[in-house]
Amino acid sequence: MSGPDSITSAEAARGPQDPAAPTGAQPPVIVIADDWGRHVSTTQHLFRRIVRSHDVIWVNSFGHRRPQLTWYDFRRALSKVAKMVSARKAPPTDGEGPRLIINPRALPWHNIEWVRRWNRGVVLAEVQRALAAVAPGRTPIFVTATPLGADLVGAFGERAAVYLCLDDYDQLPGVERNLLVPYEARLLARVDATIATAESLTHSKRPASGRTLHLPQGVNYAHFATPREAPPELANLPRPIIGFAGGVGPVIDRGLLQAVRDRFPSASIVLVGMHQEEIDPAAWPEGTHFLGARSYDVLPAYVQAFDVGLVPYVHNAHTAAVDPLKVLEYLAAGIPVVSTGLREVQKYATVVEVADGGAAFADAVARALDARTPADRDARQAVAAKHTWEQRVQTFLGYIDDLPPRAITAV
Repeated sequence: MSGPDSITSAEAARGPQDPAAPTGAQPPVIVIADDWGRHVSTTQHLFRRIVRSHDVIWVNSFGHRRPQLTWYDFRRALSKVAKMVSARKAPPTDGEGPRLIINPRALPWHNIEWVRRWNRGVVLAEVQRALAAVAPGRTPIFVTATPLGADLVGAFGERAAVYLCLDDYDQLPGVERNLLVPYEARLLARVDATIATAESLTHSKRPASGRTLHLPQGVNYAHFATPREAPPELANLPRPIIGFAGGVGPVIDRGLLQAVRDRFPSASIVLVGMHQEEIDPAAWPEGTHFLGARSYDVLPAYVQAFDVGLVPYVHNAHTAAVDPLKVLEYLAAGIPVVSTGLREVQKYATVVEVADGGAAFADAVARALDARTPADRDARQAVAAKHTWEQRVQTFLGYIDDLPPRAITAV
């Protein structure tokens, strides 16, 4: 990164005020992001820890594309409508949830001007009511993990407004570029800083303020490092188990999986994760096991049962800005890791086999299978232990704490 206001995670690691301070001592945080609890996302990993010291008002997503006539979209719409019946709901009972979760009565046709004004109005009203209930008279921090938060920057008299950028929306599959890109341009013109999981995003999503922070993915270390019993559906599969845990879709290079199958015909190739496209088993290597999504609570048992964990991602404009969560989760579990040469994976090259092309990728899997000693396992886990979500939260809050207070403007 370049420029006087661009800093690395290490430079920002001074940390925030006392993270053990009781609720009320820290500024409240308004977050616009994905639906709380639907998936355990990067934003939710961060805020499951931030809620321990800050009052968090969480606004569930209101759509990155217009709905289509598909069964998936129909079910998703029904779920959204059901949530909207009660716009606000109580926090989860596990003690790691926001003070309030808002299901905005917003519409997904963001490119229509009257819808844009409607959505801004309903979200603004709900959040203002929540602030009055949770943190009356206190100046909040505003964090949006979606470009759709652009029209709300400055609306709450916040001391800082931050874009938490996890993907390049110009290239992200499944979203409408012509819908989101104008919002993102407005957002970058207004926020005080961009905090991004990929270093390249600190350049491509640099705000008008010039302030950026590269905050790589973290890991719930204990969750993945604590030994688990292998799930019954994996316990009797032929070894080695060469596995992948993540979204199963176009991001996976099937040619690499075929090369692995050709090199290890008796191995079990196992894919654990939500299907992001219709799966035709005939289009994948013969004998691939599609297990579908598994809950985050039990996911470590599957990962620990792998003999090798794969990140077989294609190279394209989207993956050039991706920092895969699964790399550190594999390392925390202690298993060997083989990945294509994604930019964000290179920082772990001392403990990850990095290779591109079918033959080289299969060779890397062979080397990984030979690197399963206790010493190898310890080395991988030692790296993962340096990148916990607690450490990322300290950097995140410390950076925001150091931002100059923004000018208050009338809204």
